[in-house]
Amino acid sequence: MATMPSRTTVASMLDACEARYKELVASGVSEDVACDRTFDAYSCAFAQGDAHCFDPRDRLFESKLRTIRERD
Repeated sequence: MATMPSRTTVASMLDACEARYKELVASGVSEDVACDRTFDAYSCAFAQGDAHCFDPRDRLFESKLRTIRERD
């Protein structure tokens, strides 16, 4: 059974999401799309099994989020 991550871990993940969102927007991605892509990677980082984010360009970021969570 998976446990919920600590508040510190969630805060670290959200900090990473904010940085990723800003990076996407700065690269020309619309704010709405950047938000969707960032949230998709964040939600997949909590998923059990082989679920991955929709956009393959975000898989490295998803992996980073999973690593932050696993360190908890």
